[in-house]
Amino acid sequence: MQNGMGNDNNTYTTIEGSPDSTVISKLLELYVETFSDADAEFFKQRISDHSKLYTVLVFHDEQLIGFKIGYPYNETTFYSWIGGVQTGFRKQGIGSKLAELQENFAKKEGYKKLRTKSMNAYKPMMILNLKNGFDITKFYTNTKGQTKIVFEKDLT
Repeated sequence: MQNGMGNDNNTYTTIEGSPDSTVISKLLELYVETFSDADAEFFKQRISDHSKLYTVLVFHDEQLIGFKIGYPYNETTFYSWIGGVQTGFRKQGIGSKLAELQENFAKKEGYKKLRTKSMNAYKPMMILNLKNGFDITKFYTNTKGQTKIVFEKDLT
């Protein structure tokens, strides 16, 4: 299911379920551009592993400039997996709008918590999470030796 919400030349679109191959290709391009440690195979595998994805896209004219992807973590928690905004479009409230749309979806679907992770290298994302009411709930080191910071927000 898709629906569009416009704002100036930016259009927000949501997709419930697996995006089609054209959208995945556009997402992959922006993902690789946005993250210095991007792992394209991991990204594609994660998308294919989750049939209940919820994806929010933002286009400027016809160009994909931002995205946020999440999926159910368990029955009560929705996991906000990954998102990003193209460099030239940052600090315009786009990331906040993507997060708001995803959170509204999670609430509407009856989830009690929203969970996400970040790393110290992505300070703007950490700041956005804290400003949006998330609490840091734990730290851990993954198999790649990266320190991950887990954030959770109560949706009730």
